[in-house]
Amino acid sequence: MTVAENHADQEPNILDRTLKRLMGHRATTALSAFDIHEMIEKGLPSQDVIRFVESVNLFHDKRVVSKVLGMSERTLYRRVKNPESLTAEQSSRTWRFAEILTKAEDVFGDPEEAQRWMNTPAMGLEGHKPIDLITTQVGFELVDDFLTRMDYGVYT
Repeated sequence: MTVAENHADQEPNILDRTLKRLMGHRATTALSAFDIHEMIEKGLPSQDVIRFVESVNLFHDKRVVSKVLGMSERTLYRRVKNPESLTAEQSSRTWRFAEILTKAEDVFGDPEEAQRWMNTPAMGLEGHKPIDLITTQVGFELVDDFLTRMDYGVYT
């Protein structure tokens, strides 16, 4: 099974859903996680990232955009007139956020609740907000692990 294909009776995996969230319904050539890696390395298209940013209420705070994507909202929207892909680092940060948000929605069962949780200090994260931790790979792994534990009912 490829990233772009799913069995009718099987829920799409996290990579499929994250890719769809970032790229929309636009056809993609990603067939594996390696293809996604290459897409991120080349840089995600700014128009897709802008659409994604506009779809997430949490991003209405300009500081969140800057923190999560590694660029100012102004810089991002400047790319509307001059479409340019994000850098590999900005694309990677965007992917991490989209993936964690997708996983949080799975755990909480509601997009608004997942976004609220992302911006709330969590005891299982030593009082840190998940949104503050996902700016680094280590922080992303901490949040990802905590969501997995929450999903299985293991909070300690």
